[in-house]
Amino acid sequence: MYKFLNITGWRRRGWAALLGVCATAALPPVYALPLLIPAFAGLFLLVNVATTKRQAFLDGWWWGLGYFTTGLYWICISLYVEPEKFAWLTPFALFGLPSILAIYTGLTTLVLHCLRVTCHVSRVTFFAILWVIAEYLRAHLFTGFPWNLIGYVWTVSDVTIQFASVVGVYGLSWLTIVIATMPALFFLKVRVWLANITAVLMLAFILVFGCWRLAAYPTEYTDKKIRVVQANVEQSLKWDPKTQFDGFKKHIDLTRSPGLDSIQIVVWPETAVPYFMEAGSTIAHDLGSILPKDALLITGGLRGEGSEEKWQAWNGLFMINHKGEIVAEYDKHHLVPFGEFIPFRNILPVENISGGHGDFARGPGPATLTAAGILPYSPLICYEAIFPDEATDSAHLASWLLNITNDAWFGYSSGPYQHLEMARMRAVEQGLPLVRAANTGISAIFDPVGRELMRLPLGKSGILDSNQVKSISYITIFSRFPWATILFIIAISVVFLILPPKTSTTP
Repeated sequence: MYKFLNITGWRRRGWAALLGVCATAALPPVYALPLLIPAFAGLFLLVNVATTKRQAFLDGWWWGLGYFTTGLYWICISLYVEPEKFAWLTPFALFGLPSILAIYTGLTTLVLHCLRVTCHVSRVTFFAILWVIAEYLRAHLFTGFPWNLIGYVWTVSDVTIQFASVVGVYGLSWLTIVIATMPALFFLKVRVWLANITAVLMLAFILVFGCWRLAAYPTEYTDKKIRVVQANVEQSLKWDPKTQFDGFKKHIDLTRSPGLDSIQIVVWPETAVPYFMEAGSTIAHDLGSILPKDALLITGGLRGEGSEEKWQAWNGLFMINHKGEIVAEYDKHHLVPFGEFIPFRNILPVENISGGHGDFARGPGPATLTAAGILPYSPLICYEAIFPDEATDSAHLASWLLNITNDAWFGYSSGPYQHLEMARMRAVEQGLPLVRAANTGISAIFDPVGRELMRLPLGKSGILDSNQVKSISYITIFSRFPWATILFIIAISVVFLILPPKTSTTP
């Protein structure tokens, strides 16, 4: 019934790439979820009729090329902040990186092809397992790049995202593959109603669980007030000596907006202070002077030390009190390849896109910061928010998450929307409220079950004033037991593996 998939050459490659594009459309901000079925059922069927290992690998690779090219096109926008330096890299960013990432999907389909499993329900189950393994490897090998894990399609609503508190985004990826691929079995002469009904029941359970969790944990606030500042400074102006101070002053002016006297915490975005920060500096003193008594400013900025020959710089976060004292600091530890450091610098003597020939230094790792009058929080600077297992310091519990970022590099594209939803997923996984300050947007405040309470849209300047949100009264299963994802996948996989079809034929 699916002999039309027995195509070869460029038609087959183009078909596979188109299926990958369909999967991208299901991600934020589009959320065309019905396209998940042709995306994954189609890929499964392609691999099912592949006659060679090479063909099976290429089916997955071309699928991945379509998926990552359309999902990560916005990286090219950052090259045009300084086009005279970096525009020539556009083909490498648009097709080079996706070509490398597509190797993960190619290996997934290759292994699936090599599995000697004749039961189609079992093949779907193993397909989902292999997909999650590939995503996990993508998140950890070569510094990791877990952008656009397929589990992020569940951020489409507050209800559907709740199961992340149990299994995390990787568990949601497994569910996505199973539910989206099972319909493929109707194209095979296999009566698999029981397996498909089980998949539908899983989806129903997740929806019921989501409704229950939202009802069980209403938003609760403390008496502390927080102000998030979004100055909307264009990236091309941020570091220009002629306009550098203007952007800095814009943050100060917005901070001084009416109502400041009642604010205890002010949050500025990543590198909102476009100068090097150090204790006792005039900049720190001046920033403290704009704050009410006992208030704190949390801002992104740069820290540097060493001699001219051995200079090191960190992309950091600083907490400053009303006296101008830096009471706590944090250095970003998960740096952006080619943005903040150059991999294999010995053989790639090029500049970082963020500027300069040198690399930023890495911080020691996840941390929990606190100061007098403020609940302990876990700072996530920009890129760090996309790593599920690095959201908090497990040795020191936090009461909220703070994500400061600068997505101005990516203009009006899908990139900032994708980044926002990844940060939101961390809030649900950890059961912690999230405060997000972004230079050009999207700044937002979420409660610990991921409900959006306030937002400043992309490309606008302004402030968000809110009472600080309380965390929920228990630690989520995912946070307490990170291996719960593995147990869930194993348990449900066993269920599918013992559901034999009534009849089966070889395609």
